[in-house]
Amino acid sequence: MGTTQLEIIRRQAQAAVQNKVSGAQARIRRETSLVAQASRLTGRALREGETALKGRRWAAGGRTSGTTVETAPAPVHPAEDGYIRRSPVQPVFQAANYHRRLVARGVLAVVLIAVALAGVYVLGQLGILGR
Repeated sequence: MGTTQLEIIRRQAQAAVQNKVSGAQARIRRETSLVAQASRLTGRALREGETALKGRRWAAGGRTSGTTVETAPAPVHPAEDGYIRRSPVQPVFQAANYHRRLVARGVLAVVLIAVALAGVYVLGQLGILGR
């Protein structure tokens, strides 16, 4: 004798119940997982740290309104067949004092190198480095 319509419905009901039970078990496993707990705590700590850091920068004057300038988009280069690829590129923002800071870092590096060389020269003149 073949399977009846009633047996098919019973098997479907059993499978649905089994799916619900395994879904509930998986949810419980995810909620009680130590790795998930650590990930949540780490994520929360990172978010709080970033918020505190941003608040500190704001209070120190590191970020004020209007301190960024938008840089020019990259030049468009058509392909060999004439197709112009236009990628959805996010605008790049640059701090208004970026170039001034870059020059200041370069000058600082040159001054530090000069001081180091002067120190080596003085030590050589004193005979500490030896000849």
